[in-house]
Amino acid sequence: MPLTDAQVKAEKSGHSRRRISDGGGLLLEVDPAGGKYWIWRHRYPPTKDGKQQDYRIGPYPKVSLKKARQIRDEQKRLMLGEHINPCTAKRQEKVERFAAQKALSTFESIALEWQSIKAAGTWSVRHASDVLLKLQKDVLPSIGSVPIKDLTTQDCLGVLRAIEKRGSPEQAKRTLGVISQVFDYASALGLCPFNPALSLKRHAPVKQTVEHFPSISWDEVPELLEKMKANPGGAENLTLDGLRMLMLTFVRTTELIAADWNEINWEQEVWTIPAERMKGKRGSRKEHLVPLSKQALEVLRSIHMVTGPDGLIFKSIRTSTGYISNNTLNMALKRMGFDGRMCGHGFRSLALTNIQERLKIDLRVVDRQLAHIEKNKVTAAYNRAEYWDERVAMMQQWADLLDTKKQ
Repeated sequence: MPLTDAQVKAEKSGHSRRRISDGGGLLLEVDPAGGKYWIWRHRYPPTKDGKQQDYRIGPYPKVSLKKARQIRDEQKRLMLGEHINPCTAKRQEKVERFAAQKALSTFESIALEWQSIKAAGTWSVRHASDVLLKLQKDVLPSIGSVPIKDLTTQDCLGVLRAIEKRGSPEQAKRTLGVISQVFDYASALGLCPFNPALSLKRHAPVKQTVEHFPSISWDEVPELLEKMKANPGGAENLTLDGLRMLMLTFVRTTELIAADWNEINWEQEVWTIPAERMKGKRGSRKEHLVPLSKQALEVLRSIHMVTGPDGLIFKSIRTSTGYISNNTLNMALKRMGFDGRMCGHGFRSLALTNIQERLKIDLRVVDRQLAHIEKNKVTAAYNRAEYWDERVAMMQQWADLLDTKKQ
């Protein structure tokens, strides 16, 4: 007997896959997971000697009982009246649809699809945003509208040369990595025959650079402290306090600017930076503890009177993130006369060098406080409180040492 809508809806999964007949070769397949799928069983050629075939119509409830019957009747009409093999025709249609999709797949559509998938996977929010910016700024305006299968090595090289021409060889090298990954993704989908950027990576036509963050010498520290006090560039107090905290804690600028008041433990005098804001791959990052010296606590109390008692520490109404940017700190240093001599990240180099040289503290203690990522997998187990007593003492000694440089 023919099925009813109620019967189809009520069918439950069992221990094995089963098929229920609606008549006329139309079957409802129910799998053990509870999925339901319409199938039309027929013979082609439509004789008793014809080969039995299963034409897969579609899933229920996306395809209703009424719609499944209509599709079966239409395919049967084509088979009997126009001698078309339904299964062969469906496969051919799929091949043609993929070919059309392939022809219309531009570099931009594939690149944005790839970036979206990676952003939803293991990438950090910061890295996903950085990759998207590289695409939007330098790559998509140049080759975004071109079908990805038509792009050549020379097209890719043109993008990189334009970046190099404006004096950014390191950015060109990183952008090459992004372009190459997009082509790898497209190649895996069968949308392009090969990766045209691969030879550029192998033969390295892009200028290779080693990026060094500028940092002042120990003898220049008094000048910086004096300039921060005099504030010749007219920086806001919050910006100056941000620079003071970088000097006292030598955390990464990205870890500082997004800090929240709930991360500060006033009683224990410690700042706990959550794992999601630390450097590293998603899933492998660990929270980081920063002992707060008396001087650092004094700076924080000053800021707390302005942006407390909760929420972001370095609040800003000028940015979409709600907190000040890296550029705010670096521009303040530039206006003080330290352009090319000091940047926010440079405070880490300043501390690393001088804590060892002047305080004679073991490199392992300084490295742990810098939250450097251990490359040796055997020793990479991260203990957030490792060398804790030594780190507490070190942070206070460092702050006291900086005080001696004040004029």
